[in-house]
Amino acid sequence: MNILMSILNFVITLLILIVILSIIVFIHEFGHFLAAKRKGVYVSEFAIGMGPKIFSFRRRNDETLYSIRALPLGGFNSIAESKEGNPDLRDDQILENKSFFAKFFVLIMGIIFNFILAIILLFINGLIFGSPVNDPYVGNINSDTPAEKANLKEGDLILEINGVSISTWDDVLLETRFLKEKQDSFDFKVSRDNEEIDIVIEPEYVKDDNGKDIPQFGFDKSNKKDKGFVNAVKYAFVGTWDNTLSVFKILGKLFTGKIGADNLSGPIGVYSVIDQIKANGLETLIYLTAYLSINVAIINLLPVPVFDGGRILLLIIEKILRRKLNPKVEIILNNIGAILLIILMIYVAFNDIFKLV
Repeated sequence: MNILMSILNFVITLLILIVILSIIVFIHEFGHFLAAKRKGVYVSEFAIGMGPKIFSFRRRNDETLYSIRALPLGGFNSIAESKEGNPDLRDDQILENKSFFAKFFVLIMGIIFNFILAIILLFINGLIFGSPVNDPYVGNINSDTPAEKANLKEGDLILEINGVSISTWDDVLLETRFLKEKQDSFDFKVSRDNEEIDIVIEPEYVKDDNGKDIPQFGFDKSNKKDKGFVNAVKYAFVGTWDNTLSVFKILGKLFTGKIGADNLSGPIGVYSVIDQIKANGLETLIYLTAYLSINVAIINLLPVPVFDGGRILLLIIEKILRRKLNPKVEIILNNIGAILLIILMIYVAFNDIFKLV
């Protein structure tokens, strides 16, 4: 019975993971697709899923083949980027022959659509379940914990942690959870009854499944929520903005070495997160999808070849130089980017597997 339940749990979690990743990748590719069609670029195929084709059709007066493929993992566009491989097409149907702004528009729209997806999902959550207040207010204080012993109070607004300004609850997690080195104490500055108070909390440490020391403070986030359409709209945009800033802050700490690369996760890590939170219901899964969509948008913004941001950077360099880059240079840069990406993916995958084991 336990084995059957474990198998069922695995299948359900895997299906949720596939649906979430498919939605995010599909929306990203759909953004590129609409932009390409809008600018008159030839798109030979727009596919939902990957692998063998199981169904396809064409619309009247539309050159694009619309297909559904066997593996439900995202999708792709077959955009005519250069004359090579598309000798029968007119020059004005090729992406590389378009203006700078047309090419920029096609490249950036996948990223923009990921942000739009996040906004829509957070709006849905806010409208149905209420809009969480992301201001760093302290919620429940557990008894006989470091927070209680340090006299932290429910309703306190956290202003600073270790001298770092705090504006959202994500900042609280970033400054207390993602640590490269163990700290004996944390300096909190909070606002209570319009008065600023300095509090020193000496956390207790527990080891996670990876053997890493995790500080425990004993306080939770305030569960206050605002209701209504207007608040849902506000939450959609403010929540997307706050999460975007949080991702950039995490990337900044990764690049400066303030947090370790072992905090990175790939699909296996996302599977583990889904397995832990799916019991919390649809609200949590919708929020996770929005957060991951923001992550995909920002990762694609990075000026690294093989990502949209890398291609945009090369496009800008060509605009500044007023000439096209040597194709050999572009190929070398793309290959270097691809190799680095593969190495990172392998590292993250092994890291995720190690955590699971």
